[in-house]
Amino acid sequence: MTPVILPVIVLSGLGLVMAALLAVARKVFYVEVDERLEKLVDILPGANCGGCGFPGCSGYAAALVGGSAKPTICPPGGADLAEEIGSILGVEVEEVVPQVALVACAGNPQSAPERSTYIGISTCEAAHLTAGGFKSCTFGCLGLGSCAVACPFDAIVMTDNHLAVVIPELCNGCGNCVAACPRKIIKLVPAAEPVHVLCINPQKAKLVKAVCSVGCTGCKLCAKQSKRFAMTGALAQVDPTVPGEIPSHAPYACPQGTIFDSRRYKVLDWITMPACREEHEILTAEWKKAEKERKAAAKAKKAQKAKDVAREGVR
Repeated sequence: MTPVILPVIVLSGLGLVMAALLAVARKVFYVEVDERLEKLVDILPGANCGGCGFPGCSGYAAALVGGSAKPTICPPGGADLAEEIGSILGVEVEEVVPQVALVACAGNPQSAPERSTYIGISTCEAAHLTAGGFKSCTFGCLGLGSCAVACPFDAIVMTDNHLAVVIPELCNGCGNCVAACPRKIIKLVPAAEPVHVLCINPQKAKLVKAVCSVGCTGCKLCAKQSKRFAMTGALAQVDPTVPGEIPSHAPYACPQGTIFDSRRYKVLDWITMPACREEHEILTAEWKKAEKERKAAAKAKKAQKAKDVAREGVR
């Protein structure tokens, strides 16, 4: 046997031995993969946004198969995906209410001026930790964009007037921006809800007015227009658990202009375009005039009725 052939035979033998060992190991250590896992990974959006609370879509798929996750908690997928997941798992799926993020603040530098100049790390977290931030309102949006950085869908824009604005059409409701905001100004709201109170300042009217001209003062005038408005202390909020549609005139009752109605304006326009505010003020004035006339007419009618009753009594 030549010196060249012997190494070839040895290597071939080692190859056969290793192949046999691998075949044995495959059978011994084989772990059966649930075919549902592969199907779930295929239908999940692959955004890996973390909105479900699990490490990526594959982590969510594993949790679904393991029974530790619900089919309804993938924000980007929504109701259609939840139905698909339920079909694969063979379970009934509860109704999914699509949600989007909302920045509950409209206090730009004109309505909520800065109280100091901030020079430091350009994140909302850092600014918030520095003496409570540089805005006069310690509950207002700092506008340094931490939420925009956290958004995996590019659904948040930073405006020239230093406010964060969520574009509802791009938002998947993952909640990353909610977690990123140190002031908890951002919240998830039903996507179908058109009316919002853009303020989270819980302080009394005098303190609110001192720091922001568009903050909620707790006057309760909105609550008189619709039962959908609920008061939490001195702060008005739209209650998502109360059914019914908020009347279109309800925002006109707010003397501060704190209430935003997406049925009339896009949120980005409301925040950035003074013309929207100007039109809103005109409509508010017209509504108040009409309300005054309506109340005067009702009062006159009531007085006339009282006179008629008195006249009948004399007869």
